Amino acid sequence: MALLKLENISKAFGGNPIIESTSFEVNPGDTIALTSPSGSGKSTMLAMAGLLMTPDSGSIIVEGGADALAFSDKQLSELRQKLLGFVFQSTQLIGSLRAIENVIAPSNFAVGKLSFNPEERAAELLERFGLADRMYHYPHQLSVGQKRRVAVARAMLLKPRIVIADEPTNDLDEESAKEVANALFEYAEQGNALLYATHVPALAKRAKTVMTLQDKTFCKS
Repeated sequence: MALLKLENISKAFGGNPIIESTSFEVNPGDTIALTSPSGSGKSTMLAMAGLLMTPDSGSIIVEGGADALAFSDKQLSELRQKLLGFVFQSTQLIGSLRAIENVIAPSNFAVGKLSFNPEERAAELLERFGLADRMYHYPHQLSVGQKRRVAVARAMLLKPRIVIADEPTNDLDEESAKEVANALFEYAEQGNALLYATHVPALAKRAKTVMTLQDKTFCKS
């Protein structure tokens, strides 16, 4: 059964349609790239798939067959915690927190008892991403690539089934971009899924499925 299934999703802003009648599903092991010109709707599509924005029409079916759009705010928060991890385009690290504290942050809002020690998992993730010697640095002490890797580690902290990443290699040098992309694809290979937006052709080609915006609808290309 799909982890997430979007059915006929549409969204307009100020009466102007941005996305229309888009349908796709996310299964374990999937890597799905969304491609389109900048500002045309990729981030909006990710926000709706990530249950951070409500579509104007359509359904978002989660594992078990329920429509997440009918959930209460509390139910949505619990679902996002279990199902989704986010890598935002601007990283959105908290400047007053050290790297490891930024990674741990999602656990402070977790519902119920976790099956692992958040600090230990955060340290393991940062070490895996080559940041063992940077975990107690503040964001302003990190390079752009290091901050992006901290953001990826934060997205993976709660072991989500799907990682959603918005332009994850944007503004990175070639080596940093490769490290970030490899980390995301390795996570998907562990039976999870990766849904990401990119304008980088080489990164899009790594996905098992590429969806391109055509006449306001994301279609498999």
